Amino acid sequence: MALILPDDELAERIRACVLELLIARGPGRSICPSEAARMLAMRTGTPWQHLMRPIRTVAAAMAEAGTIEVLQHEAVVDIGDVRGPVRLRLRALHGERTGEVAA
Repeated sequence: MALILPDDELAERIRACVLELLIARGPGRSICPSEAARMLAMRTGTPWQHLMRPIRTVAAAMAEAGTIEVLQHEAVVDIGDVRGPVRLRLRALHGERTGEVAA
């Protein structure tokens, strides 16, 4: 099933916001999609609740592209198949263990 992404500008702002938060959080760490919604809401003046569906849609596309992983109860899941709260984290690079911090 093809994803219907929000308009290009909003989708790009969501991608940038998610990546900004994940990079700031650090390797192996995750964020809640609502964190991205709240940050983007402050920047755009849009109620954060209105951004949740577009953020989940863009997160699904980012996961499909291999940029991030979607987690529920610490297991990697397909965001399109699960209901309820999820977390997002950067996908580990080949040879890198998730959660590993370089010394």
